[in-house]
Amino acid sequence: MPNMEILKPSRRKLREGDVFAFRVPRAGEHFMFGRVIRVDMPMGDSPMPGDNLVYLYGHRSKEKVPELGALTVDDLLVPPKFINRQPWLKGFFENVVHAPLEDSDVLARHCFRKPLKEVYVNDRGDVLAERIEPCGFFALDSYLTLDDAISEALGVAPASD
Repeated sequence: MPNMEILKPSRRKLREGDVFAFRVPRAGEHFMFGRVIRVDMPMGDSPMPGDNLVYLYGHRSKEKVPELGALTVDDLLVPPKFINRQPWLKGFFENVVHAPLEDSDVLARHCFRKPLKEVYVNDRGDVLAERIEPCGFFALDSYLTLDDAISEALGVAPASD
């Protein structure tokens, strides 16, 4: 069972700019937040067609709806992640507000490591000359691997299998 708490399952179509809440009770009772940056990405831009690019932030709040100004690219909990819709379908992520993305809401450049080729690429699949932080992996995270990454960033033991 994952460390993330089930909030509210949803089949609603994702939109760029959606803000979602999640909670890891073992790290405290506060809500944490993420944001959908790109939706339904094509193969090449992402590891699998239909992936979504999301940011997860370090900001915490007792309220389920965050102040948008608190969600900044300087406060990412983990590097940007490619995920499918499973965290929403299972209820681990709950969309709480939508706001169009501003330039300041998005990293100037994304970086992902492609381990098989030992290169770094951006979110359009273009090879980068060098690693740029924060740099994630060019791989689709499941809700379980995402839960592990969040838990590690929060200093919480990974969930048992």
